[in-house]
Parts: sequence; C-alpha cells; structure tokens
Amino acid sequence: RCAREVFFGKGVRGRLGKHAALLGERALIVCGRTALRASGALDELRASLEGADMSVTVFDQVESEPSLATVERGRAAFAAECCDLVVAAGGGSALDVGKAIAALAPLTEPVAHFFAGAEITGPGRPCIALPTTAGTGAEVTPNSVLTDTASGLKASIRGHALLPEIALVDPELTVTCPPDQTAYSGLDALTQAIEAYVSLGANPVSDAWAEESVRRIARGLRAAVANGADLEARTDMALGSLLAGLALASARLGLVHGLAHPLGALYHLPHGRVCGALLPAIMRFNKQAAEAKYARLASLLGLGEDAEALLSWVSALVEELDANIDFKAAGLRAEDFDAIIGPTLASGSTKHNPRPVDEASVREFLVELMA
Repeated sequence: RCAREVFFGKGVRGRLGKHAALLGERALIVCGRTALRASGALDELRASLEGADMSVTVFDQVESEPSLATVERGRAAFAAECCDLVVAAGGGSALDVGKAIAALAPLTEPVAHFFAGAEITGPGRPCIALPTTAGTGAEVTPNSVLTDTASGLKASIRGHALLPEIALVDPELTVTCPPDQTAYSGLDALTQAIEAYVSLGANPVSDAWAEESVRRIARGLRAAVANGADLEARTDMALGSLLAGLALASARLGLVHGLAHPLGALYHLPHGRVCGALLPAIMRFNKQAAEAKYARLASLLGLGEDAEALLSWVSALVEELDANIDFKAAGLRAEDFDAIIGPTLASGSTKHNPRPVDEASVREFLVELMA
C-alpha cells in the first residue's frame, strides 16, 4: 500500500504545480500555524500552484496533536472554497489532517463516525503530500492519527482513500527542522522501521524496506541533529522515513506505537520522543520472539552478530539524543493505568507485536515506567 506516485530527491517540490494541475483547479494547502510560513516554503509552494493557473486557499490551523475538530474545520474550508485538491505540507500532523480532509471531502458523516471505526467509502479527493520532517512516513500510509479531545483518545482512522495521490519527498524541505524535532522524528522513523521488521505482518517486501530504512537512519540521524544543513544526512533521513512508512503500511507496527498513543495523548508528550523512550525496553520485551531479526539488523549495521548488540546501540542512541522520559515526573500514576491499558490492547499496532501482549504485561510495563 502506497501513494500512487512517489517522487524523491532534492528539488522535487518544484514539480508541485505541474502535478497538481493534472488533478484539480482549486487547491487547499493544509499546514501548521507557523513553521511552513516561517521557512518560506509556504510562499514557494503557493507560487508553484499559482504558476500552474490554480486557485489556492491556505488552511494553517493544524496543531501538533490534531483533533477531530481541526479536520472538520478543514473540511468546511475545503467545501466553502469549492476546492478539488488538497496539498498537505508539514510534519506528520499536517499530512494526517490533509489526508483526512481529502478522504472525507465527498462524505457527509462527521469524522467522529470514522474515528469510532466506520469504514471510509469511496476514493475521496486527490491529495499531494510534502513532508517537512523525516519521521512519520505519513506521505505513503493509509491512515490518519487524530485525537478526540473530549475523551482524550488518540487513534487512527484508516482506509484506502487516505493514501495520497502523489508524495513529493524533498530533503531540502527538512533542513529547517530544529534539532530536537529532528531527533524525535528520527526516533519515530527508526521505531517504525524496527517494529515493521519484527511485526507479525512482516513480509519479504516490507523487510527489504525496513532494513534499508534502519541503515539510512543509523547513518544520518546523529549528523542531521548536529547540523541541520547537512543535506546528505537529511537525504538519508528523508529516505529512511519514507521507507519506514512503506514498511509499516504493509506490515503494521507493534507495542511501542500501541502504548505511545495513549501515553502521549494523556500526558501531552511528543510522539517521537515517547517512541524513542519506550523502544529499548519494548525491544527487550520482544527479544525472545524477535531475536533472529534483531541480530540481522545488528549485523547490517556492523554492530556484531547478536540481538544484544542492537539493543545496546538503540539504548545509547536514545540516551545521546536526550529522548529518555521520566514518565512518573510527566504525570504517570497507577490511577491512570486502566485508561492506558484499554487503548493499548485495542490498538492494531499492539495486535501485530511479535510477542503476545495482555493486560498483565502492559500493567507490569507501566509499573516499570514509574520506577
């Protein structure tokens, strides 16, 4: 499962107008409130669209943890301006909101209807996705992660209509991403690659993507954090994130993401940092079921020939990037366990974890996080 067409490389954002003009006449650019505008990329993308004789409206209300209400506001803007195409540009949140607006544009039901599990029918409207971070791989995945602010639940809506028509993955769009966001996004991508690699849904194709993703991220992440202008490192990270997205779209994920969503939503923690903080311990939990594949990754990275070498490397990387979290200090308490365990066990990611997960194992893990 993938976007219909993927274009990767320095400068591919310049093709936006050309591609968009083949899909519609009135574009809605969906982005965050400040970053895309501050970098100058918003003006550049708008000019490309207008240069192709397209009408352009900007919806720049996407927050870091996008809500169902934000999607509804975007749908209203899309309809009010008679748009026929979404251009989603930004981090994973902007891409997820843009994809949801495009997928649900022809439908009358509220997004809450699909958040509750209803199937998204029909092809939706075209969406072109341009990631500005190297992390979620949302430009090629058939899901949108949203939060119901009333219940605090963070989960995905899913469906073929959420796949972008075109992904333009330009490493130059990521060079202004700040060091902490680069680190956390990169750890999210690494987690996705590793989880997809050992997922119960893993297959020969997703394995090939995941292996190359881990190799690229291992080579580029530290350098991209240290020097955001290092285009070689940014290219490795953009490609690593893209490949991780392709892998997870085919294989699904695991317990890290099953647990990261409720923890992040409840305590307002950055998703990528939560993933990085959880990854070493959950890899150790999964070691008995995934040892051979962990050893394979260790060998590919030149770390040694056993799983323990990979676990040590991941732990050191998380520590170096200052991504560890004191969950107790962040607010984790025993009274919240039931609110965390339920969504974790219901998650499709958890259901694909290589080692079976039950209520007792999640509760035990939460107790360890509080130690």
